[in-house]
Amino acid sequence: KAFGFRGIEFGNWVKQGASKNDRQKAINDSYDALMDLADLLGIDPKALSLDGSLALALGARGSGAASAHYEPTKVVINLTKTRGKGSLGHEWWHALDNYFGKRRGEKGGFVTEFPHVKTIKDSGMFVKDTSVREELLKGYEGVVNAIKASDLPKRSRQMDATRSTPYWSTMVEMTARAFE
Repeated sequence: KAFGFRGIEFGNWVKQGASKNDRQKAINDSYDALMDLADLLGIDPKALSLDGSLALALGARGSGAASAHYEPTKVVINLTKTRGKGSLGHEWWHALDNYFGKRRGEKGGFVTEFPHVKTIKDSGMFVKDTSVREELLKGYEGVVNAIKASDLPKRSRQMDATRSTPYWSTMVEMTARAFE
């Protein structure tokens, strides 16, 4: 209720009951982290649910090496049971980035991939796209430019050296790491 999330999903091994209440602990930890995030950003806690479109999964959707992940098609942040606690800010940035990307009509896209004011064709004329406020896009563009001017892209490319496709050096990932 405090955040207005679309829903919360628990994994099968996030137990509930008198002797082992992992679910309540996961909710309490997430609540505290989300309240801290809202406080740090200076926003109403309900804004964190991105108009009620965002859901949380706690120990429900992950496996392998990842501590957490964001699923743009399902609009859900998953925090793993054992290692997800410190990843909420990073994954929330992905959700916010994707929220504004979708508002611009970029199916499954992220605004950090192209944080510029676009022109669109409307009734045969080219007009400024107003689906996302220009001030917000300028803020994203400032973040992207600051990252490009730092050592983060070089370090990220080094981390990608053993991968077949870039991951760490994508702007979507570098902005999330900078935000966290």
